Amino acid sequence: MNNDKSRFSPVDLLNLGLIFVLFLFYLSAVAHSPYKWEPLAIFAFSGLLVAGAVYLRRKKNKNILLKILLFFYPLFFLFVVFESFFMIIPWFNPVTYDTLFAKTDLMILGVNPTVWIERFVHPWLTDLLCLIYIIYFPMPWFLMVWLAVKKKLRELDKSVFVLLVTYYLGYLGYFFFPATGPRFYEPIMQLQQKSLDGIFLAKPIRDIIMFLEPNKFDAFPSLHIAVSLTTIMLMSKYNKRLFYIFLPVVAGIFVAVIYCRYHYFIDVVAGIEISLVAYFGGEKIHSLAFEKHLGPYYKD
Repeated sequence: MNNDKSRFSPVDLLNLGLIFVLFLFYLSAVAHSPYKWEPLAIFAFSGLLVAGAVYLRRKKNKNILLKILLFFYPLFFLFVVFESFFMIIPWFNPVTYDTLFAKTDLMILGVNPTVWIERFVHPWLTDLLCLIYIIYFPMPWFLMVWLAVKKKLRELDKSVFVLLVTYYLGYLGYFFFPATGPRFYEPIMQLQQKSLDGIFLAKPIRDIIMFLEPNKFDAFPSLHIAVSLTTIMLMSKYNKRLFYIFLPVVAGIFVAVIYCRYHYFIDVVAGIEISLVAYFGGEKIHSLAFEKHLGPYYKD
C-alpha cells in the first residue's frame, strides 16, 4: 500500500468534500452577497487545517498525544466552517420554509407544538431544559475522550467520521431548506402567550447560543436531535455506561428543542432520519471503502 496515500484519513476526505461543496454554494451566491472574500478566507483556513493534519500524519510521529489530537481537529474545523454559513445561505437560497414547516406541524399534530407545550412552562423547568439543550454541544466529547483514553483509535476514527456525516447532512439541509424556527417566526410568536423566563440559567444560556450561532437559518433539520441520537447510538455500541447516563439527557433534548422554541416537530423528524442515515450509511462507507483503500493509518 502507498504509505503517503495512507496519511489521508476518511475524515480528511470528508472535510475536503465539504469545503468543495460550500465553495460551489458560495459561487452561486457571491454575485448577490455583500461578503465577497470572507467565506474564501474561511475556506482557505479550513483547507489548511486538513493539510496540516495530513502533513503531520506523513511524518509518522509515534507520539500518541499527537495522534489523538489529529482525531479531534475536525471539532475545530466544524466551528470554523459554520461561521461562513450566514455569509452564504440568504443569497444562495432566499426562500425561507418556516411557513411550510409550521403548516406541516399543524397538519400532522393538529396543534403548533411550541404553543401547545406552553401549558407546562415553569421557571425551574425552563432552566433545566435550557441546560439540557446546551449539553448537546459537549455530549459527543464524552465518548470521543473515552475512546481516546482507551486507545481505541479504530473506533474513534469511525465515530468521528459518522458524527461528521451527521453534521454535514444537516448542513446541507440548512442551505436547501433555510428556516429560523418558531422562536423567530412571527405568526407563531403571536400565538405564544408565556415568556420562557428561567430562574438564573435560561437567559445566559440563550445568550451564549445566540453568540455561537451567527447563522439563524439552522432550524431544519434539528442537529440537536440528529447529533445527540447518533452519539447515543455510538455510546450504545462502545460504552454501555455512557449510554445509560446520557439516555435521559437525549430524551430531555427531544423535549427541549420544542419547549425552548428552537425547532418545529418536522425538524425533529428530519433529525431522526439524518441520524439513522449517517449512523448506518457512514459506518458502512467507512468500513467497506475508506478502511480498505486508505489503510489503517492510526496503527502506525
